[in-house]
Amino acid sequence: MAQSSFLSRWTGRPEPGETPSPGSEQSSQEVSAPPTRRSQLSIWSISPSLERIRQDLDEQAGIIGDAKRLLEERLAPLQRHLVEQRRHVDQCLKQLDARLKPLRQFLEGQGSNLERVGTHLSAELKEQFEDFEAFLAEQRKTIERANRYLDDQPQPLGQYLEDEQRAIEQIFRDLEERFEPLGRYLKEQQRLLATMTEPRVIEEFDLLASFCEERHAALERYAAATEYRPQALFAELDGIFQRYTAQDGGKSKLLARLLEQTRQADLRLQDSLKPLPREQDKPSLNRLEPAS
Repeated sequence: MAQSSFLSRWTGRPEPGETPSPGSEQSSQEVSAPPTRRSQLSIWSISPSLERIRQDLDEQAGIIGDAKRLLEERLAPLQRHLVEQRRHVDQCLKQLDARLKPLRQFLEGQGSNLERVGTHLSAELKEQFEDFEAFLAEQRKTIERANRYLDDQPQPLGQYLEDEQRAIEQIFRDLEERFEPLGRYLKEQQRLLATMTEPRVIEEFDLLASFCEERHAALERYAAATEYRPQALFAELDGIFQRYTAQDGGKSKLLARLLEQTRQADLRLQDSLKPLPREQDKPSLNRLEPAS
């Protein structure tokens, strides 16, 4: 199962290649799809602040991608070197094993012969051939030393391969030290991004989105109405304001600022839509004073 990324944890939807969590498909189906016109808009293009964030993210991703490609190009020859060295050493070991095979077979045969002779002496002729049994014991030791000698033959090649790996590893270790500051920087960035997936932050943004959606719905109803009733709009907006003010209780600074600024926008619009006071009737210029 692929580990969920920051984006999937933030949006609640799995990215390509990730295994969706139980219920995620159902929850995604419950959320109504936005209109086509809205889906075609980029969320980054609606604000200079968001556009700068997008540019920073794209730039950082590009830099890391370029660094990764550059390292792959520079390290590819070293990787090929180690792979080829291992292949050549394996080939040498196979050739060595083929050359040692007759010797091993000879020692195995000698060992079997000694076992048969030793069994025969132990059963019938032990006392008569006691000196010969000591000779057999010495032969067994000789065969054991020969077997150890054959077992030790591949070790120099294995040690050579380890030395080669260790030499190349020095280059990798130096590279790791060079990238250590970048690693610390990326870990700090991951820590900062992780704060965006905290439940309180997600809950706060859900509350902000819900508030904006209710205001949007109110304005949409006003725009579609056939009657000109601005006071009904402002009454509904005021009800939304009062409800979210009481619901949050000042816990969210973002929501508090949003409530205040949208409230001021509503008041300015309401003031601009007030009817102008009627002008007082001016005396008619054609009206004549009665004659005395």
